[in-house]
Amino acid sequence: NHFHCGLDIAEKEGEPIHSIYKGYISRIKASTFGYGNVIYVTHPETEHVSVYAHLSDFSPRIRRYIREKQYEQESFEVEIFPSVEELPVTTKEIIGYLGNTGGSFGPHLHFEIRTISDFVLNPQFFYDIQKDNLPPKLFQIALSPLSPESRIENRYQIHRATPVATKEGWSIIKPIKAYGLVGLEGITWDMAQGATSTYATTKARLRVDGKEVFSFHIDHFPMYELYGMNLHINYKLLKQTGSNFQRFYQVDGNRLGIYKGNGKIWVEEGKTYKLELDLEDVNGNFKTLFLTLEGSKPNSINNSKLITSAILSQDTDENTLIIKARYLKGSEGNIELILGDNKKESLPIAYIQGNEAVYLYDLRKGIPQKIKSANIEMPFRKQMIPSGVNYTYKDPFMEVYFPNGALADTSYLDFSAKSSHFYIGKVYEPLIWDAEIKYNHKKNAIIDLKKAFIQSERSKYTFSELNDSTFSVKTGYLNDLKIARDDTPPTIRLLRKTPQKLVFQIGDYGSGIADFKAYLNGKFILMEYEHKNAMIWTDPLTTETLSGEFELKVFDKVGNVQSYKMTL
Repeated sequence: NHFHCGLDIAEKEGEPIHSIYKGYISRIKASTFGYGNVIYVTHPETEHVSVYAHLSDFSPRIRRYIREKQYEQESFEVEIFPSVEELPVTTKEIIGYLGNTGGSFGPHLHFEIRTISDFVLNPQFFYDIQKDNLPPKLFQIALSPLSPESRIENRYQIHRATPVATKEGWSIIKPIKAYGLVGLEGITWDMAQGATSTYATTKARLRVDGKEVFSFHIDHFPMYELYGMNLHINYKLLKQTGSNFQRFYQVDGNRLGIYKGNGKIWVEEGKTYKLELDLEDVNGNFKTLFLTLEGSKPNSINNSKLITSAILSQDTDENTLIIKARYLKGSEGNIELILGDNKKESLPIAYIQGNEAVYLYDLRKGIPQKIKSANIEMPFRKQMIPSGVNYTYKDPFMEVYFPNGALADTSYLDFSAKSSHFYIGKVYEPLIWDAEIKYNHKKNAIIDLKKAFIQSERSKYTFSELNDSTFSVKTGYLNDLKIARDDTPPTIRLLRKTPQKLVFQIGDYGSGIADFKAYLNGKFILMEYEHKNAMIWTDPLTTETLSGEFELKVFDKVGNVQSYKMTL
């Protein structure tokens, strides 16, 4: 769902991590999620920032510094921005130790280099350590329709194909029939000698009949465009297949600044187009994909021999409305769109797929209110949400605020509000920035919201605002959001007890763990927490015997509390 901003370097847990150059620690964070224990070193001389994430621990003097802050704030989770004088570092100084903290699944160092203005850079450009003559690999390609007139193999569909390896690179042996505006995509990864992991393919060039029409070089991008990844790839195919198809064309709303040309290919009837795609790594190793597009305009459908019997579905793709209906032999095959001011537009069948008639309509010509087939009529359910502006959708039950930039382009979304959930669709469209929902729970008479939270397929949300009539919540995904209650406090289980250390396992099966506090004889004592194994333990730097009255409190995200007391 976002760019991976650095290199993952695998090694044994506890290996020392050295600062790459002199400077000072400008940011340091202890967390059980995300980057876990992480250090940011600013290098004023070169105007760079280096980042070292998932650390198991900090070096002794840095550990002492952050321990003081944790005890001051009475919290394990802290984020500190030291001044220039507080934590200077020298070149190659040990600043921490390799680990597996935060959102990590195996011991490794996540290493980044950024500019001081927070643009991410590729660390591979700074080092010439790994000798490599292996070019990137290409596993699959896709050709996507980009306008309502577009056809690929006579249909408005994404066409996928597996390239065959050749001496020069790869080839799609059989020409692909296409018409209208289309775009090329592919699954590609870079390899390196002696490395078991893979790298991103960061350079691509697309030529059509020998002329370059598009290229990208992923050598920098601003951190605030982290989710621009969902425009660089085909987000719909990611959701459908689990694979990242990098686009070799530029879509509207993409602000990354790493492209030349837009890469969209206009295919005309009767013409042949020779495509060459170079994929290159940072060491200059590259291979080329060769494929041919044949301009083939689909045959028109004789509507006089067809009649639609029932509208099966309506969907949108970019600005294209796609309607599918069953068809029978008869006398009429057109669908009628009812537009504003009772204007009507007859929509012919675009093509037949199995036992379905498929209709295509350019929504830029006007938004339909109803879709009519024979004696069957259904409303056009989607709402047009413009891009490039701050926009609020409103209905009697909810308001949804889309800040400028949240949607890459004009979108057509479903909205519905029911007693226990509400829906903002569609799931195949990415949100680049969060949308905010204000829901009128009093008007819809839903369940009591005390101890409630919002649950989706991907995340759990607590209310950013709650009063007698409305609540607000922010979401980074377009999907079904369910209102759920959590009346059960977290669980605490003692796993191990020694004179100097206590280890517990904690959990919460509802809204999730929000915080924890521990006290010894009424005085705060630091606990460290790792969410992946749900383990929490007393400060490992404690050398004194733990003696007296101990209490651990664990809070969930809706205010339920579990307490564990013992005498030591």
